[in-house]
Amino acid sequence: MGRTQKFLYSLPIKKYFWQRERYVQKIYFAIFGSGLGHVTRILDISERLRNYGDSQFCYSSFDQALKYLDAHKDSSSVVESPRLDVEWTSEGSFSSRDVLPRFPFMFNSFLRQVAFEAESLVKFNPKLVVSDSRLSAVLAAWAKSYPVITMLNQFKVTLPPRFSGKLLGGIYERIAGNVLGLLWSLSDSVLMTDLPPPYTIGEANLEGTEISRIVKYVGFVSPSLGMNGERLEKARRSLSLDHRPFIFFQISGPDATKKRFVEVALQASDELSKRYNIAISMGYSGGSVEPKRLANGTWIYDWCPIKDELFLLSSLVVARSGHRTIGECIDAGKPAVLVPIHNHSEQIGNADKFRRLGLGIDLRSERMTTERLIECVDACINDSRYKENIEKIRAISEKYNGIERSVEIIKSYS
Repeated sequence: MGRTQKFLYSLPIKKYFWQRERYVQKIYFAIFGSGLGHVTRILDISERLRNYGDSQFCYSSFDQALKYLDAHKDSSSVVESPRLDVEWTSEGSFSSRDVLPRFPFMFNSFLRQVAFEAESLVKFNPKLVVSDSRLSAVLAAWAKSYPVITMLNQFKVTLPPRFSGKLLGGIYERIAGNVLGLLWSLSDSVLMTDLPPPYTIGEANLEGTEISRIVKYVGFVSPSLGMNGERLEKARRSLSLDHRPFIFFQISGPDATKKRFVEVALQASDELSKRYNIAISMGYSGGSVEPKRLANGTWIYDWCPIKDELFLLSSLVVARSGHRTIGECIDAGKPAVLVPIHNHSEQIGNADKFRRLGLGIDLRSERMTTERLIECVDACINDSRYKENIEKIRAISEKYNGIERSVEIIKSYS
């Protein structure tokens, strides 16, 4: 060590640098891999955390979320967890028939996940674990004595409609709900990314569980889509949108579930494009970002790089009923026609609550035809009550800021 270094090291400022190093934010994020809703909200939160000082993050995930992380983060900060997900049929439906036969294999995969997360935690040695819907990470953190915050919009497992109304199905849901409640409660905090009752979108996944003592409602964890008029006008010009209302089809979820939705949307666009401007985002991550214009004037994207702009420009959104999508609709004041994935109990419950709040129309996948989709779009856009109702819920949601609330809670631990 040179004389200058020794001199600087001897100064009182040394203490400041030691304290700063001591309080570096070192956080391990474990993210559910199906769809992009979980990973995008975690990235929003982690980017916000970077504004508060030095930080070092590690992201653990699989499937779609892992691909998204690889595209947006340095590979050295991303680890691939063993895969654990449900199966989908060739028609894009949740494969409930395969769940029970595959349960031993799924449980084995879950145990591998727990072991992997425990090993990864020891290597990274974080000050805090943030689990977004990953029970394996909660158990690993608890076993290794790391503090853990869990973010959820689905507290318990609900069976698809074909099972949930039956006696054995109801018994299973109650038992599974209680067991999951005990396991989630191993977390130091459980953040419910939803509005409190009676406006809770995911209430179907909370019913029959005692959650009041461990859950904090933080509001929707969706980013503000506010942007300047120049960006919006640029997007409007890029698609040559005219004075007619603009309908944005935002198709998301696992790729295996999209084929039929895309087909029906394209067929419906032949009629809808006579009255509206239409753009369809198929949501294929890694696909072309250049839009193609069909003969009827409809624009179609493999992957839409300006989806936020188009979302804000729209008069109506047609989408899946994922929790994040619904939060964005409410926070942007956009009525919607929601098409839950067939047999997907969480999305079915979300869409049903959205409908009961008078915010839009719930169109079940098994009932979706070209004619029915056209009818729903026309009905939703022409009935002013949907817009009025969503503005009322929007005012309630504005009292919360899910990202900022989550950041503040995470900061209090790290």
